[in-house]
Amino acid sequence: MLHSTVSYFRRLQNIKLKKTAILILAAGEASRMGRIKQNLPYLETTLLGHAITQAKQTQAQHVYCVLGAQEEAIKAEIKQEVSFIINEAWEEGLGASIATGVKALRSKKYNHLLIMLGDQPLMTAAYLNKLIDKAKEHPDTCVASGYKNKKGVPAIFPESYFDALEKLSGDQGAKALLNSDPSVIALNAEDLLQDIDTPEDYERLLKK
Repeated sequence: MLHSTVSYFRRLQNIKLKKTAILILAAGEASRMGRIKQNLPYLETTLLGHAITQAKQTQAQHVYCVLGAQEEAIKAEIKQEVSFIINEAWEEGLGASIATGVKALRSKKYNHLLIMLGDQPLMTAAYLNKLIDKAKEHPDTCVASGYKNKKGVPAIFPESYFDALEKLSGDQGAKALLNSDPSVIALNAEDLLQDIDTPEDYERLLKK
């Protein structure tokens, strides 16, 4: 009887995980970098390739990447198997990329989407798994990354947030949504949220 009960809960857990996808945002032009940021060498791959690797090492069953500016040049450098979503309105900012990604995935019937950036190379699969684990404990609540008393991405959103995510626009992404909802759970991520936006940021990263 005990064995059958354990097996049941394992099957239930697997069902939940199959309905979780990761959406990596990497559609921007990276004008401050002066070159294609997503393709900058990092470790054994590129900045975006590293983000994809971390995402694919999590419990999530599927990984998608939103591209826009320089999409063909970026695709050419990606060696991992990943599904691409193209944001034709990439110039409108992160909000448009989130909206495009969520809209493209609605037919897949995911009950959770974990949204992350492609230019935070210190982000780890272990931390992303913590977000997923916390979401399993609170399946109807958004779980976000906490830093400097703010909430941001990476964040995992239950299906009840998808309509709001589809309506996002501008370059603030999901920040306003996350910080206006008191029910959002925040996990500390202070040391993992280093954005790489400028040549100076990249040089500091390489020295770590």
